[in-house]
Amino acid sequence: MDTFSVAGRIGLGAVLAARGEELFSGKARCNDCHVEPLWTEPGWNLHRPEEIGIDHFQADRAPDKTYKTMNLAGLFVRENGLFMRPENKGRYYHDGRFATLLDVVNHYNAHFSLGLAEQEKSDVVEYLKSLPAEGEERE
Repeated sequence: MDTFSVAGRIGLGAVLAARGEELFSGKARCNDCHVEPLWTEPGWNLHRPEEIGIDHFQADRAPDKTYKTMNLAGLFVRENGLFMRPENKGRYYHDGRFATLLDVVNHYNAHFSLGLAEQEKSDVVEYLKSLPAEGEERE
């Protein structure tokens, strides 16, 4: 066991998530599309592939050739592989192309030239993992 007690790790996770929340609405610009507390985009929530920095593969299957802004509520289910086959754990993004939340954050950091440091990216991931499932209150 490491030097942190279980309570210490829970406390540290809360600190990291709180820093991530500040980044989510600020420097990381996540809240531009994943608007709190909906965790998705109200109104017109469709984006062309070039707007989000990915290829057209999945978008071309849709009649309007766009991607819908994903709802981030309950990402902990995917993060922990709950209620799914083990091989489907993770698989984030509109089409499951990213294996981890950090992969998604790295993608947007590069695409939008956000300039997030490694610790800031980790903090955003901790915040994302803390989001409640749809209809649940955040602690």
